[in-house]
Amino acid sequence: MAEIEIDNFEELQEVEQEAQDVQETPEVQEEKEQVSDKEKLMRSLVSDDDEVDELTAANIRQMLDAAPRWFLSQWKMLLLILAGIFLYITNGYQAQVEMMKETELEAELKDWRYRSITRVSELTLLCRQSQLEQKLREQGDSTLTPSKVAPFIINVKD
Repeated sequence: MAEIEIDNFEELQEVEQEAQDVQETPEVQEEKEQVSDKEKLMRSLVSDDDEVDELTAANIRQMLDAAPRWFLSQWKMLLLILAGIFLYITNGYQAQVEMMKETELEAELKDWRYRSITRVSELTLLCRQSQLEQKLREQGDSTLTPSKVAPFIINVKD
């Protein structure tokens, strides 16, 4: 082997790259070119550029050949994402059911409050002294009459 004198790091990298290029077989170089074509195709599909590369049948076939390998290598992440989506949907459904139940219970509570207020007002009306006296007069019971003496207060010492 011939010795080469190198002064800086960049020259060393260039020499190593040339040595690798010489040692690579044509199959390896072709595979690198295919991978780079696949990468270019994938990048062109997901890029925001307005330029659209021409999609040929070979490019689409290369992309579809790469997709199953990617899915197989990322199956755990995809499973985790699907589980998250499932939990999100079920949680939303459960929250919706609970909100509907809460609305029904609030309407029922409102109804019972109105019924309670109605019963209290009816009971208050029936228990008034004037109403009781009128009922007793209608029934013919004359033993009860209004008191003519004012009530007095009894003071109790502790």
